[in-house]
Amino acid sequence: MPARRIEPIRDRVRLEVDGERVEAERGEPVAVAIAASGRLVLGRSVKYHRPRGAACYSGRCDGCLMRVDGRQSVMTCRTPAEDGMVIETQNVVGSAEHDLLAATDWFYPSGMNHHEMFTWNEQVNRVMQAVARRVAGVGTLPDAPAPRVASPEHALDVLVVGGGPAGLHAAAICASRGLEVALVDEEPRLGGSLAWWPGPIAHEGEKSLRGVELAARFIERARDAGAALHARAPAVGIYDPWEDAGGAAGPAPEVRRAPPVVCVDDPARLHRYRPRRLVLATGRNRGAEAFEGSDKPGVVGVRGAAILLASGVLVGERVVLVGEGSELEALALALKQAGAEVVGPVSAVRRARGRTSVTGCELESGERHACDAIVVAPPSSAVYELAAQAGVRVRWSGAGYELEADPADGRTAALDVRVVGGAAGTSSLAEALAQAERAAVAVAEELAP
Repeated sequence: MPARRIEPIRDRVRLEVDGERVEAERGEPVAVAIAASGRLVLGRSVKYHRPRGAACYSGRCDGCLMRVDGRQSVMTCRTPAEDGMVIETQNVVGSAEHDLLAATDWFYPSGMNHHEMFTWNEQVNRVMQAVARRVAGVGTLPDAPAPRVASPEHALDVLVVGGGPAGLHAAAICASRGLEVALVDEEPRLGGSLAWWPGPIAHEGEKSLRGVELAARFIERARDAGAALHARAPAVGIYDPWEDAGGAAGPAPEVRRAPPVVCVDDPARLHRYRPRRLVLATGRNRGAEAFEGSDKPGVVGVRGAAILLASGVLVGERVVLVGEGSELEALALALKQAGAEVVGPVSAVRRARGRTSVTGCELESGERHACDAIVVAPPSSAVYELAAQAGVRVRWSGAGYELEADPADGRTAALDVRVVGGAAGTSSLAEALAQAERAAVAVAEELAP
């Protein structure tokens, strides 16, 4: 049984998905709306055209890429639903469910090295390469070129990257101290994990706060303090300012004399920020579980399942949970309360069963379960890419990458960069907020006239 909507739509819009009408809640991610309609297969893999679907619902995989209003390879988990949108599957002959190009997988069950195929004859090889180019790919060019827009530059005191509780708290404190502060986040809505946390959260003596309610408090405090908050605005790169002045590598981050250039790509244009201090609250990612069929539609990360549930969509009616951790425990309880049948959490899965999407699984013990969703919670890793570009040291922990940041105040090897919250390895909300507060106070003191 595919995912289904369990809460009524309040502000209804209509999408056209491969010629069929899909009803959605205005502003919810398009991928969530499609899942709620009962469809899990959103596309096909590039080489063998195996079925693919959204696995993370948070911009960390490519299973939700589709053509939206004439633009190719759009992350539908990051695209708010609006009335009249036209959504199309990419790179198939037929449909996502019945793609004729999937014959490639049938013809080459042991794998295919297309680089060496038909090389014995130049003319035949040219024909083969043309066919390979048609079979491969992730979309065609847009219907029309995007208009050129100016890229504004912003000089300010503090830029916070990450709109979770640690980032919002740091932004509020810095702004309350008279600093010019902007916060950017790639998510459609601010709040970080609080926006989708599937259970009650204890905070400041209250034990029954919902995550979205607590997120609203942090957002309101930051706005009231004067911080400029921007959702759907991912920071896509950090560049050393010395490169702008002739291409020289410049001095080490410890002696940087000019603010870094942080490029932020909102839906309208690219922005260039030059903050005097940078606070990174980019959180953590979970990887993937490695088992046969782990890439089938219906295998979803714990965060993706929680995002669906927060949007009023059940990931499945019979769900197998794999892994451990507080997120998975909270999700298990919430799924049961929503009416799903839950198996586990179990420690490991041997294989997922099903032709185009999950219909069951086999555990390492040999035990089999019928299910329409498998939710996995592998170990997490700090989101480290931006931090590494900014000069923060990264280390391998054995299970993932971690950032070297002072657990007290987020200080790093790059003197103008602080790392706070989950990205710095904090293990609880209280710990993340305390670290963010100390980091913000230190930044405010450093920038005091």
